Amino acid sequence: MAVLLHLITLFSLSAIILSAAENISIDCGSTGSYVDSNNVTWVGDKGFVTTGETMKILDVVTKPINTLRYFPTGQTNCYTNIPVLKHRKTLARTKFYYENYDGNYSPPSFDLVYDGKHRDSVEITDTFLNDEETFYYSELIFSPANESISICLLRTSPSYNPFISSIEVYSLDVGMYADLGPNEGLITRQRTTCGAKESISYPLDPYGRPWYPLGSDDTLTDLTTSAPSIDITGASNKPPEVVMSKASSSLGETIQLSNMALPLTGLPVYLALYFSEPQSLGRTQKRSFNVFLDDTQVGSGPIVPVFGKATQVVLRDVMATSGSKIVFRSTDDSVLPPIINGLEIYSISNSRDGLAKPRTNNADNAVADGTKNNGGKKKKSKLPLILGLTFASVFAILSSAFGAIFLRKRQNAKPQSNTAPTTSTGHGTGTGMSPLVGQQFASDTSDSYVVQDDHH
Repeated sequence: MAVLLHLITLFSLSAIILSAAENISIDCGSTGSYVDSNNVTWVGDKGFVTTGETMKILDVVTKPINTLRYFPTGQTNCYTNIPVLKHRKTLARTKFYYENYDGNYSPPSFDLVYDGKHRDSVEITDTFLNDEETFYYSELIFSPANESISICLLRTSPSYNPFISSIEVYSLDVGMYADLGPNEGLITRQRTTCGAKESISYPLDPYGRPWYPLGSDDTLTDLTTSAPSIDITGASNKPPEVVMSKASSSLGETIQLSNMALPLTGLPVYLALYFSEPQSLGRTQKRSFNVFLDDTQVGSGPIVPVFGKATQVVLRDVMATSGSKIVFRSTDDSVLPPIINGLEIYSISNSRDGLAKPRTNNADNAVADGTKNNGGKKKKSKLPLILGLTFASVFAILSSAFGAIFLRKRQNAKPQSNTAPTTSTGHGTGTGMSPLVGQQFASDTSDSYVVQDDHH
């Protein structure tokens, strides 16, 4: 029985590692693994990080934000060897739930560096204290150059200790965000579902993207599609069908969206807009409009949404600020007002047009590969080694088990030994997965957890 239990443990670990090649969710500061109510497997962060201290927030029950890892020492602390699919567009998200874990009543600020090249800032405000429904997160879409990535936390003030609650990594399908260069990254600034009342995330979006409602606006009305289904193949970024089933429409001839989550100084942005006509229009009905980001037109001409199908329009490499506006204006021959189903706004890291230069300081020299400078040699992924050792262990134990059974049958006249066979009881290393504030998603709730090996 002990051998059988050990084999089950090893096979379970192997399954987690193999599935980690596409998606992985890491509960920072915890050990063991569990499955949440959306059938997402979360693993502890042992094996990904060697520094920092762990903390369990006693008055918080929601996983994974009830544990965290903080870093009281060091200028740079890194999570490394996070498995990904090489050259495949990947979404990486880090979450931060402060909850005054350190008793200082002073949420910290610090920087993140994804895979040694994409930098984002974390600045948590007091308004997020004592509220399990909101948390702070940073998110990046990029193409990993190797089969594993690093995520580093950089201290920007001696007064603050960086910390992290969770890491999630999702592999995106081929063709998504296709106009993103191999060295570029998209740092999420805003992702909106229009006409909806509730936020949307995994599993409604299988790529783990959170979509938030547009919010109340007296100049807009909400629409719901009458189409039985919506074909999203016309939108290469694959917005969820549930996002495309709702829309916001103007009560007049224009829609104006403002208060974008961008700094005053401006950044080069990637803007993606998604449209689907919610009504089956008659011959005399027409919906046609142009879209502008400030003075730049989005798309090559008027947008005419199609009933039951998704349309995607992208504008990139245009400077935008928190004061920028997206304006939807009806054409002269349009009978119906403009609509919008969903939108995404990203700032572009390492823009191929050189519109923004990555920030550098002395700390950057230590995070080129998620490790300290080691003479220019890149640290190889541990995934093949872990897989090799795991399957070798399984083979060895199977061989021993069958050998023992065979000998026992051959020697059934001999008394059994009083010494129990020695088996390993150590747990295997778990491997598995802008600045925005988000509401709690279903995948983060503590409902219906199946605990496999949770040792918080």
